[in-house]
Order: sequence, then C-alpha cells, then structure tokens
Amino acid sequence: MRQAVILAPGQIRIDSVPDASAGPGQVLLRIRRIGICGSDIHVYHGKHPFTKYPTVQGHEYSGEVVAIGEGV
Repeated sequence: MRQAVILAPGQIRIDSVPDASAGPGQVLLRIRRIGICGSDIHVYHGKHPFTKYPTVQGHEYSGEVVAIGEGV
C-alpha cells in the first residue's frame, strides 16, 4: 500500500509499505475517502506546535471494514 510521509515542513514523500493486517483487538479498514483539515495544513507548513517529523497524517477518513482480528 502507499503511505504519504511528511519528512519536514513542505516535504512529502510517498512510500510503498507492506499491506496491514488486523491483529488481536483490531479491525482493518480499506480507506475510501480522506479529508484534509486545518491541523494537516499547519503540519505541512511547520506551524503545528506538537508535531515531530517525520509524520504520517490521516485522522479525517472513512472506509469499510475488510478484516477483524481476534477478540473483536
């Protein structure tokens, strides 16, 4: 799968990473839509006070459950 990593303010790299799996107590989502919010913009511009780089963002999303781990 692909992953966007913000290396430093203004620098984004797209990586290929192994597909995820659902571990115990977890669900695996196939992301269908991702939104960009104000904090994402602040991180990109280096203006978010709590961000350490490199970072992977993505807290505004929707998707479908494709796998369920043990105990879910």
